[in-house]
Amino acid sequence: MKSSKLSYFVYVFTLGMLCAFAPMCSDLYLPSMPSIMDYFQTSPSLVQSSLTASFLGLAIGQLIIGPLSDAYGRILPLYVSLVIFTVTSFFCAISDSVILFIVMRLFQGISAAGGIVLTRSIACDKFKGNELTSFMAFLMSINSLAPILAPIIGSFIISFAPWQVIFYVLVVWGILLIIATKLFVPESLPVDKRQENIRASLLLIKVELLNPKFMLVALSLASIMGGFFSYLAASPFVFQVVYGMTPFEYSCTFAFISICISITGATAGRVSRRFGEERVVKGAYLIMFTAAALMLIEALVVPSNYIFVLLTLAVYCSMMAVSQAAGFGIVMSYKKGGAGAASGLFGVLYFLFGSMVSPFVGIMGENSMLPLGINLLSCVIVAIILLKIALSERNKHEKTA
Repeated sequence: MKSSKLSYFVYVFTLGMLCAFAPMCSDLYLPSMPSIMDYFQTSPSLVQSSLTASFLGLAIGQLIIGPLSDAYGRILPLYVSLVIFTVTSFFCAISDSVILFIVMRLFQGISAAGGIVLTRSIACDKFKGNELTSFMAFLMSINSLAPILAPIIGSFIISFAPWQVIFYVLVVWGILLIIATKLFVPESLPVDKRQENIRASLLLIKVELLNPKFMLVALSLASIMGGFFSYLAASPFVFQVVYGMTPFEYSCTFAFISICISITGATAGRVSRRFGEERVVKGAYLIMFTAAALMLIEALVVPSNYIFVLLTLAVYCSMMAVSQAAGFGIVMSYKKGGAGAASGLFGVLYFLFGSMVSPFVGIMGENSMLPLGINLLSCVIVAIILLKIALSERNKHEKTA
């Protein structure tokens, strides 16, 4: 029994680390963004574009890798993704211009998408309903180790070494995950349940694109992530420039918010079983709306003590974790095709919103928090509207059925 529990924990932990590609791609190097700006002698917006490129790559990659996995299984595309991630991380480290760095970040994001979309697809292969929500919540709590540790590791590295070393660490990370996948992650999609070919898999994306309930809920959740990615892009400048923190002090604030995400995300499954996924998402959206409105006020008055901004962002990000864990079960319950295609499309929308919205946080320079406040509030309002339309559409179908 103990051996079985240990094997399950190692399996879930490995999936959590694979799903942690997004925070590892972004959070590890966040404390070094000012240093990268100085190294390339460029603007904050251009450096933030490297984060945007990564988000865009994560979106594009999921659209490609998700359908591929419906046709060829989960493990083969995962191995290819890990190898490409390792190689592109090396090229990020040796980039000699900010443009080359941004291009490598794009391809790094495309390859990193494999870990994210395939982990979700594996979860859908094995679990349904509340079990899927509980598993995703457990996965999120493990996954939260990455954003807790990544900025601390990143700030420690740049305190003693050039920023390039951060990307050499990602090279090692990629190699370790290749080994862990080989040892602990079996194939979850049997041959008899796969699509006949890649064309059939890609057609499933069209099916989901024409599925209004799936698309509306997916867009709603993606809009929330647009706000979260705005926080990721803005936080180094908010805390290190506006409030004058050192990279290590900033990493501590980032770790605090990540711990809040981990704790609240882990409770999402239990809360959803008691109150239902729909009510949990609605409640999380309401709290996020309040936090976003407060952040906009704080951006206008700029409190002398950073603690107010920190707590506001912690509340927003914590409720983001709850809404995503509970909302994923809802959106996947509306899918009509394969889990890989549906998960890939959801992931595209997820990171597409991030890549579209996050660059706006730098348009007023590194000393203004106002774009961040506007982004957070706008994203929550859009999410609430889309969810309301989705639920009203569902209710109409139920009445006519």
